[in-house]
Amino acid sequence: MLTIITDIDKTVKKYNMLSGGERVVIGISGGADSMLLLNYFMAVRKKYALDICVANVEHGIRGDASKKDSEFVERFCRDNSIEFHMLSINAPKEAKNAGEGVEEYSRKRRYEFFNSLSPDKIAVAHNSSDNAETFLFRLSRGMGINGACAVKPVRDNIIRPLIELSSEDIREYCNKNNIQYVIDETNNHNDYSRNYIRNVIIPEFEKLNPSFEESVLRFVESISEAQSHISRLGKECYNKAFNGEGLDVSVLKEADEVIAKEAIKLYFESRGINLDALHLNKTYSLIFTPSRVQLKGCVYAVSNKSTLRCAEFTGEKASFKLDIKTVSKDEFDKNSSIIKKEFAFYLDCDKIVGKLSVGERNEGDSIKPQGRGVTKSLKKLFNELEYPAEKRDSVPVLRDENGVIGVGNICMDERVRIDGNTNNVMIIRVEDNI
Repeated sequence: MLTIITDIDKTVKKYNMLSGGERVVIGISGGADSMLLLNYFMAVRKKYALDICVANVEHGIRGDASKKDSEFVERFCRDNSIEFHMLSINAPKEAKNAGEGVEEYSRKRRYEFFNSLSPDKIAVAHNSSDNAETFLFRLSRGMGINGACAVKPVRDNIIRPLIELSSEDIREYCNKNNIQYVIDETNNHNDYSRNYIRNVIIPEFEKLNPSFEESVLRFVESISEAQSHISRLGKECYNKAFNGEGLDVSVLKEADEVIAKEAIKLYFESRGINLDALHLNKTYSLIFTPSRVQLKGCVYAVSNKSTLRCAEFTGEKASFKLDIKTVSKDEFDKNSSIIKKEFAFYLDCDKIVGKLSVGERNEGDSIKPQGRGVTKSLKKLFNELEYPAEKRDSVPVLRDENGVIGVGNICMDERVRIDGNTNNVMIIRVEDNI
């Protein structure tokens, strides 16, 4: 037992997993990996002055067999005076209700549970075989440099002391040293992707290279070092580019593509959006071609010539009503500064054609802004002003029977301009029609 404990301890020291005096929550399923992990912490808890507790999650997938596994872990903890906590869930049903995959939902619930136990560190039993499986699983589905990092030895407060041991070595050691564990019979069912990789694909690689898992571990370490450097530069780029609203496009253009993409990922992660490779590439393209890309639901990445940002398009139609007053030209001139602050529109009454109406913009709408001497589409006008794309449909557009005569708080049409011949001025406040 001493030999493998020493090997695990070398990994713990190599990656600075423990400093001493921590409360460590250990995720234990009852399998060989997790039971060796628990035995390791039992052996070193005095050395590191650790406060350890066991957390077990019964996922509600394997019926009575799953419950018996939890009972096995609880009994072991009771016999060895170890603090024990269990969470029981119905992962298939709850994942379906949440609209998530069972594996991803279960992982999320596990770590929520672990963190609820006030840990300094969370120890889980991933090993080098898990690393190889994860690497091949992600490779088969397409992965970037982050995915190639596979299972990291340390991530935030999560530590993996067994990461340099193979599952075969772990089982062999448990069997020789009478470390009891339970066996999940579904591990032999190759209709599960990970089981197929474990039981079929990896053995084929090992025919080419018996040390295949060790080779993957070395590759992952190398990629992780590179990713750490990219992450640091990406953070610096993000800090430089963030302008309070989004990311400065000019800063992103100056950066190397991989660094700019890292900054973009950081920005969207800060807004709760994790970009996959496809959406990251599409979002990156927006710094060269101002437009928008749907990320999920009503959430988009949008850009103009200066800023790339996250925006939400609710799809709700705006509805307005008009509060109309008429004042003399003299009164308007006397109080123009106040009127222009309080009212969205002010125009020459006698130049209006027919009835007034107000609504959101329509395709093809155009206006000739006062004093500009040129007619512009509302789309071009908004683009020139870099007006937020998600807010454009909430801008009130005033019309008479000849077309658009005003765009709220932006401009009025030359056709209804107040001039020296104006006698009466119509002032209009626009209110939401709730």
